[in-house]
Amino acid sequence: MPPTKRRKTDEETITGRYNLERVKATKEWTRETFEISNIRKKGEALELKALQILRAQNIITNMSKAHLLEETKEGTKLKQIIGDGGIDLFGEITIHEQTIQWIGQCKMTKQLTNTVINEMKGLLSIRPNTIGIIIYGGSKSSQTESMLETSNSDIFLSHIEELHTIRKQIEMKQSQKGIKTMSITKMFIEEMEDVEFDKNGRILKAKRIRNVSTQIWGTSSQNEDILN
Repeated sequence: MPPTKRRKTDEETITGRYNLERVKATKEWTRETFEISNIRKKGEALELKALQILRAQNIITNMSKAHLLEETKEGTKLKQIIGDGGIDLFGEITIHEQTIQWIGQCKMTKQLTNTVINEMKGLLSIRPNTIGIIIYGGSKSSQTESMLETSNSDIFLSHIEELHTIRKQIEMKQSQKGIKTMSITKMFIEEMEDVEFDKNGRILKAKRIRNVSTQIWGTSSQNEDILN
């Protein structure tokens, strides 16, 4: 009886289909993509190339639900795009047992504008435990870099030709300074007595608040009583 064939792990499947050395973008790829006259198709080419490069680094990557994809022997192909609501790619990355969500924007323009940075800041402001990745094919200004410093969540800028190093960049940031993301805290209260609220719904004072639990990024603390 022939030996049982070992089933490939998810990581082996991903890196097998998307070999990093084979899929990473070259200067020739960038030049040829910029020569595409149709703006939509040019953008689609960047998104597909980015998806392949990110998956090859074992970064979970998906296109937004507005994209219709088709799986072929050659890999993933884009069939139709309806509109992405500002997000082109999204997924998650696990570093040192910490899983971080991420959203991405792809811009195949000659110059990356400051508007893109502001838009990403807005998207991240309502997403806890999420970083942003902006992938571009043209050039960027020093002012664009400085705008990242005022973001409440980390935003990584990566030229498509350098995207094959993005995992190392995120890992380095995590080990040196830590990853900065928005946090949202939810509070659950079982019982309150004689409570006064301000106009924004915040508690000003109460005779008793019983059995309170808080939740941050889905992690709950132990229940406790306050003002008892």
